[in-house]
Amino acid sequence: MGVRAFIYFLLSAVVLAEPTQHDAIPVLLQRCVMCHGQTLKDGGVDLRTKSSMLASKAIVPGKPEASPMIQRILSRACPPDKNISMAGIERMGDRELQTLRDWIAAGAPEVKQVLKPQQVDPKAREHWAFQPPKRQETPRVKAADRVVNPVDAFLLAKLEAKGLSYSVEADKLTLLRRMTFDLTGLPPTSAEMAEFLKDESPTALEKVVDRLLVSPAYGVRWGRHWLDMAGYSDSEGKRDADMVRGHAWRYRDYVINAFNADKPYDRFLIEQIAGDELVDYADAEAVDETVIEKLVATGFLRMAPDGTSANPVNRVEDRLQVIDDELQILAGGVMGLTLKCAKCHDHKYDPISQRDYYSFAAIFKAAYDEYNWLTPQAFRNQWAGSSRRHLAVALPAERKAVEDHNTKIDAELKPMEEQFKTIKGKERGELKKKIDALKAKKKSLPLIRALWDRGESSPTYVSLRGNPSSPGPVVNAALPAVFSEKPFKPAAVVGANKTGNRLALAQWIASPEHPLTARVWVNRVWKHHFGRGIVSSLDNFGKIGTPPTHPALLDWLARELVENRWSTKHLHRLICTSAAYRQSSLKTETAARLDSENYLLSRMPMRRLDAEELHDGLIAITGRLNSRQGGKPDKVQVRQGGYVTGEPGEGGWRRSVYIQQRRKHMMTLLETFDLPAMNPNCVNRVNSTVVQQPLFLLHDKVVHSLTRKLAADLQKEAQGIEPVVKLAFERIVNRHPTAEELKQTVAAMKDLEAEYTSAGVGGQRNKALAEVCHALFNSAAFLYID
Repeated sequence: MGVRAFIYFLLSAVVLAEPTQHDAIPVLLQRCVMCHGQTLKDGGVDLRTKSSMLASKAIVPGKPEASPMIQRILSRACPPDKNISMAGIERMGDRELQTLRDWIAAGAPEVKQVLKPQQVDPKAREHWAFQPPKRQETPRVKAADRVVNPVDAFLLAKLEAKGLSYSVEADKLTLLRRMTFDLTGLPPTSAEMAEFLKDESPTALEKVVDRLLVSPAYGVRWGRHWLDMAGYSDSEGKRDADMVRGHAWRYRDYVINAFNADKPYDRFLIEQIAGDELVDYADAEAVDETVIEKLVATGFLRMAPDGTSANPVNRVEDRLQVIDDELQILAGGVMGLTLKCAKCHDHKYDPISQRDYYSFAAIFKAAYDEYNWLTPQAFRNQWAGSSRRHLAVALPAERKAVEDHNTKIDAELKPMEEQFKTIKGKERGELKKKIDALKAKKKSLPLIRALWDRGESSPTYVSLRGNPSSPGPVVNAALPAVFSEKPFKPAAVVGANKTGNRLALAQWIASPEHPLTARVWVNRVWKHHFGRGIVSSLDNFGKIGTPPTHPALLDWLARELVENRWSTKHLHRLICTSAAYRQSSLKTETAARLDSENYLLSRMPMRRLDAEELHDGLIAITGRLNSRQGGKPDKVQVRQGGYVTGEPGEGGWRRSVYIQQRRKHMMTLLETFDLPAMNPNCVNRVNSTVVQQPLFLLHDKVVHSLTRKLAADLQKEAQGIEPVVKLAFERIVNRHPTAEELKQTVAAMKDLEAEYTSAGVGGQRNKALAEVCHALFNSAAFLYID
């Protein structure tokens, strides 16, 4: 048989499958449900399902040409010309139209799709990170005198196996500076330094840890770490306008308050993933602070860059990118899974299929539905006074105050509006201005940037090669098969119109037996104290992630977290009081040879101040820190040349986390020192060393003004060159100068004073001291934590 004859034989043997709803529905989702779906039903027509089409009389099964839906598409009445390019609406292609015709001609058949259970290779489940962590036995070590708690035993066991041990213990002021910056992001004060030096009790360090953990500054520092992972931003990003998110700050405050309260980590996760399913926020009389807190917490799932918010002409692909970013933030940041790698095809390395990706996405479908997208702010939803993208929820007393205020204004407006109907000419224009001015005085309920279920969702189809225009099989909400073979069951929820899917997911993630959650969190906490995680790939615990340097310690810490009510502060106490944390950064010759990269922690790693520590440290040391916490962010000023600064209030600058975090207008100081732009988030900051950094500190006018203020303040506290130099060292680098440092700095100050005197410049002492302070702020002693 020739090749051509063989091809004809194959073609004649092909039996075309009868079209089903799974061929037609994806076309309608792409092209029609924006106007004929759950939210909008133009002409009373709903095209989401066969039953809704029949109820709307949109189709006549078996007769495509007699079906009103086909007739309106052919006549170009649908979509109307005025709707083209709105919200991504486009005319249907010939192939898509033929798909609908074929389905209707076949009688609009519906078939139940049955997918075979996924088969996961049992060996794939044996990967260490996919097994629940077990409490490991604390090893015995030779250097028992260096063991403060089990953390040391695990570390020393590895060191001793290499013929190593810890470095010497750091001096008290080095420890105090390290610990204060690590736990609060601020430098220690002179009073705190004196108190710690004076306390010679064996529990002196533990007292400092306890004091720092109850400081409100602790939540600011560790909340910032979480906000990095969540991708927190006060703007939408994606577009040049970089639209400001007016209510994102409530989520920032939720996070900071949660850390200060030491909210159990499992509860912290559940509230952020499904807080709306824990409360009945629709019952206005039942709303209290707890209800509002739970709704604000779901802002975690609203932090990804979202260009659709400012753009009415957004396409399905734009919406899917938002969903993909949110899944990446959750899966990578919380579970250490590179789920995004399975969006277009099965994961190349981990046992996560493309079907797993879309089944996981289906869990969020009732809240994040690309075919029932919450369109921009011009539209309103069922909660009066709220934009489609926010919930308007308030305490009963707050709601009543707003309603009473607006009732009074409505009473004033009524006669004016009646009068407006009858008058003409110039008087009409003047009255219109008065009416508009009065309406502008109306108040609205506080808005919450939340995520919430909105009823029945559209089906979830696997997008072949990641293309929504090439739908594959429809899938239901499910966990990745490698973790669970059981059918996914929604959780019981509070209130109506909720699926319970996200709550079920949250409860699974926060389970004590979850193989990843506790490990990933303790690893992240460890990283922020020691500069590198036990698993250095913080968001990848899969097969090509970095293996743990201390797997037994990682599992011991994970179980320790869970068994101590998921307390993050308990982890801090363990780590910060350990002998490992108390080490000096000095490197011995042996350690340099056998542990050159310090993977075994034979010394404490030195690190540079991050962007926020530098900013906050500068304003704290110079007396310009405004300690007010919470509330709307302070705006940024974009000056000539693109220089961006924060706007100081009457009490000075607030900490950097309270300065507006805009993706397109990042504060110049913070950006120069590696503040990430959140696209979509940051799981591991990178500290660069580039020439722009010292040049910025050397020339920045704000830095110069701060050093002048500090110099003036120091002279009020100390008299004479030597005492004031000692005080400058104490304030800026948090230690006393060495004899040589003191000698050289005093000589430099005298030389500077002489230069200013010979030049006829007044205020020689203050100017010379300001130069010294400026030099100290540019020194490694200030910029690095030893």
